Amino acid sequence: MHALLAFLNTHLLADTSSMWTAPVFQKEVWTGVMRAVRYLLTFGGAVLLMYEIRARKLRQPLSQSMMKGMAVLFTVLAFGAYFDFGNPNTRYSEYYHRHEFYHYYLGSKYFEELGYARLYECSAVAEVELGFGAEMTNREIRDLAHKNLIKPVPDTEVLKNPGHCKDHFSDKDWEAFKKDVLWFRNSASGGEYWKSMLKDHGYNPPPVWTMEGKIFSNLGVADDGFFKKLAAIDVVLHLGIVLLIYWAFGWRTMMVATVFWGCNAPANFYWTGGAFLRQDWIFFLVASICLARKRKFMLAGAALAWSGLIRVFPAGLFWGYGVVILTTFLSMVFKGGGLKAGWERYRQTRFFREHSRLIAGAALCVAVLVPVSAKISGGFDSYTSFWKHITLHTGTGLTNHMGVKTMLTHTWDGRMRFTRDNSLDDPFQPWKDGRHQRDLKTKPIRYGIALAIALWGVWAMRRTRLLWVGLPMGLVLVMTLTDLTCYYFSMFLIATVLSKIRPGVGPMMMIGSGASQLLLDSYYFVDDKYTAQSWLFFAIGCLAMFAVSRPFSMDRLKAWITGKPEPKSPPRGEGSAPMPAHGS
Repeated sequence: MHALLAFLNTHLLADTSSMWTAPVFQKEVWTGVMRAVRYLLTFGGAVLLMYEIRARKLRQPLSQSMMKGMAVLFTVLAFGAYFDFGNPNTRYSEYYHRHEFYHYYLGSKYFEELGYARLYECSAVAEVELGFGAEMTNREIRDLAHKNLIKPVPDTEVLKNPGHCKDHFSDKDWEAFKKDVLWFRNSASGGEYWKSMLKDHGYNPPPVWTMEGKIFSNLGVADDGFFKKLAAIDVVLHLGIVLLIYWAFGWRTMMVATVFWGCNAPANFYWTGGAFLRQDWIFFLVASICLARKRKFMLAGAALAWSGLIRVFPAGLFWGYGVVILTTFLSMVFKGGGLKAGWERYRQTRFFREHSRLIAGAALCVAVLVPVSAKISGGFDSYTSFWKHITLHTGTGLTNHMGVKTMLTHTWDGRMRFTRDNSLDDPFQPWKDGRHQRDLKTKPIRYGIALAIALWGVWAMRRTRLLWVGLPMGLVLVMTLTDLTCYYFSMFLIATVLSKIRPGVGPMMMIGSGASQLLLDSYYFVDDKYTAQSWLFFAIGCLAMFAVSRPFSMDRLKAWITGKPEPKSPPRGEGSAPMPAHGS
């Protein structure tokens, strides 16, 4: 493990500071350059793909060697664009994200002592013992144990009862924790950046991620060199995502996926770039769809289960797999003879074996990772604590939340611009309260939308037998039932693989990515930005579903229920191909 981290540090994060002294690489100039590059990659790439589709329809296809070369070029540029091509003037000092590391490094390393509620209070107690007690009377931290609101330190347990934290530590571990806290404080010069760390929303991963994080965080103490190595793991995971898509779907889809990911605004580098193991969930999610495409169904099920165990919401995408399995079974039932005959017919098909392997892989992954993570994280109580904490956390509105809930609860008068009250300990409390009240009123509408999306998904997938097609069809449903922070919308990356069967999805996804950058630059207030992004990504998801779905008609519905062939559609244009029902 040490050898791996040393390799990553040497080859991926070498010091190249002397390369970036020219005026063009300074932050203000380079930010404009990168904005132009992202627009060129997204809108230019979309035009290229549309031109290729048009040329194919006119029976004058472009040179495939030229297109492949362009795809590789766009992939490399888009991958570099995500990282601003490594320019240190526009990224975090020493590359890694201190704010992220404070939460995920300390949160996993000392999880048994801190749990989900004591990170900020224990850090403040450590500061007092390190000689910074005098400033605590004027400091504020977020109270993670109760209403998730910011409070003055004197109103918490920090000064009243330091044993509230220290009693959970051994003397040796407390001294180690204090040393790590001091490093973070010194790295931020004890200023506003450090103080803001203790006002964020805490350590939130499930126990399976805590297990992963604990393994790596215990390999070293807090310092620049070690954190650079840990931050490099995510770079390798990103590379793995690109290679997986190339392996499973080919170079054209690789280009579309990388441009979409590298240039999209909600999940850009600012949020989780340079962080500690924050891209493992998307790696496993992409691995699942790629493994399903390559007919490695047991591994596909395990990969999606692993993604769900480390970030919860990806488990909702099992809905797509489930619909394909259910509609396959129903098609056997509709052929006649009732449920029993349909079941026997289903069991004789290869689809039954494929579906069984997928389910078995997911079940085995859960059966192994849950008890192992519980043992490493301090017992099965860690799952109870996580559920209690995440219920409080997800009930707290954030200005960078995205989803249908955000779309329905964002109003003109309720905007952050008008409701923020700096006279309160938590200036955003009125904004959060108003959002919560509007959510209670609009919840039936949101659930109605979820039902409509679910029924649409069943209709869209009723004839396909391709499990991998089902996975991206669950994106809009997950977006409707959850309210995720913006950076988790990198999950829409998996919708790009639909371009394999619907070429028009490729330009649409690239235009969507470029449009997200336009929207980011068009609004000043954060809640406005991510409400606009929510509407955009909802549209992207619906367009992806529309690309797969055929128009509804009673004739088509009756044909499906009676087990008859689909009524013929009007003639399609030359060069367009129907979605295959079998094969890979």
